[in-house]
Formats: sequence, C-alpha cells, structure tokens
Amino acid sequence: VLVASILFMGSLIGNPAMPAPNAAAAAQAAPRGVFAITRHPMMWGFTLWALAHALVMPTPGQIVLSATIAFLALVGSAGQDAKKARQMGDAWRHWAARTSFMPFARQVGGAAPWGDTIPRPHALFGGILLWFVATWAHGALGFMVAGIWRWTG
Repeated sequence: VLVASILFMGSLIGNPAMPAPNAAAAAQAAPRGVFAITRHPMMWGFTLWALAHALVMPTPGQIVLSATIAFLALVGSAGQDAKKARQMGDAWRHWAARTSFMPFARQVGGAAPWGDTIPRPHALFGGILLWFVATWAHGALGFMVAGIWRWTG
C-alpha cells in the first residue's frame, strides 16, 4: 500500500491524463518519477491498493470490492488512453509512445533508464504521509490495525 500511495501522490502533479488546461503541455515533458514507471500511476495505485487489501483480508466481500476497484482502474485507464488520444491528438500519442501502460515495462525492455523512475519529492514524501495517515486511520476508525501501527500498539 505504501507503493500505491506513492504512485497516487505522484500522479497529482504534472499528469497529462488529468482534466486540466495544460494537459498537452504536461504531455511534452519527459516522463520522470511515477510517470516513468507507468503513464497511469493513479490507476495502478488503486490496483495495488485493491490487491493488498484482498491479500490481507481475503473475505468474499473484500475480494469482490477489491476486484471491482482493480477492474475499474485498469479498464478505466485503458479507456482513458483512447479518450485522451481523441481529445489531445498527437500530444497524447507522443506521451503514450514515451510511457508504458504496464509498470516498469519500458525499463525492463531497455527503452528507458531505471534512474528516471525515482519518485519526485512530492510523490515520495506525500505518499509516505498518506500511508501513515491512512494506516493510522484504520485503527482509529475501528478497522483492522494496519501498517507500522500493528507493532506500536
């Protein structure tokens, strides 16, 4: 879930997939940080969150919820690729050519350097903070105690 939080927080700044007036300009930037990992870091963050929750709490309800979230995130991001290609045209196609849908696919294939995948400070520190708060809130809200709080209580 920590990795999911970093992906999510990193996706909030400079994301060409966001509905913003400067999306085409953001698509011209070199993919760095979470965008060098995948062009859909928010959606992969949701998918990892769902997978982690299904593994930790494999009840029928949690599995259905997690599978639904992961399905919507992955199918939705594929649909977002098509929508952004229609809306942004060449700007999005250029972005898509320099990024990958699957995390780390360009690095494994040798098309991009691993050093580009180092999360930027807002992603790293924001993700860690989000993870701390979310895992603390688990116990505070009466759910299963999560994260480091399992060992501090």
